[in-house]
Amino acid sequence: MKTDIFEDMKDCIGCIDVSDLPYHKREVWEEIKRQLPLDYPKEQLEKFSHYVFGVDYAVIMGILEMRKGSDKPCRKCESTF
Repeated sequence: MKTDIFEDMKDCIGCIDVSDLPYHKREVWEEIKRQLPLDYPKEQLEKFSHYVFGVDYAVIMGILEMRKGSDKPCRKCESTF
């Protein structure tokens, strides 16, 4: 299990600080899709999801599940991110 999604995502996206992540939602979203399944503690995934996207982690996973097999962005994704 990985230890810190905040630091790992900061490094993957190329941000200088963790505080920059909410300003790079699209890149974070693409990285989450690429890394599925995410191997971090559930509590940390919840905190990360709220910090970056402002929603529960279950919402993120629900959107990804709905989109499974589709290359087209859904309307909710486009308006949220």
